[in-house]
Amino acid sequence: MTHLKSILFAALAVGCLALTSCRDQVQQLTGSYSYKISGSAIVDGDQVSLDDETGALQVLRLSADSALWTCNAMLGHAYVTRAAVNGKQVTLVPYERDLRVGATTYHITASGSGTLYDETIILTLRYSGDGISANQLTMLCKKN
Repeated sequence: MTHLKSILFAALAVGCLALTSCRDQVQQLTGSYSYKISGSAIVDGDQVSLDDETGALQVLRLSADSALWTCNAMLGHAYVTRAAVNGKQVTLVPYERDLRVGATTYHITASGSGTLYDETIILTLRYSGDGISANQLTMLCKKN
């Protein structure tokens, strides 16, 4: 009987270890981040450097493979989208937002994908809209 208890205890310990080590990637992604978006865009046929955008990012778990992604920019606007997570890969569902370039505000569709590292997410963003496009913007997110 003692031998059976030892086996059951060992099986229980292995099961608990397996459950804790298989924590889904979305759970690791969940939390508060500071973010910065930088890069350039083609605006009305001319390449221009965009002003850096900085702010706070909140990532909330929706399921084992998706998260709610809320960006609050320092300039006061906010936007929300969903992120699909597959292992360490993060893909943002396309979302609409306004982007100010100089004196003009453009209504754009944004999307992106990137990689989750321990405390950092690095994404390549794409913007498209009437008169504006960008394919290589960098979004760097650092967990607070």
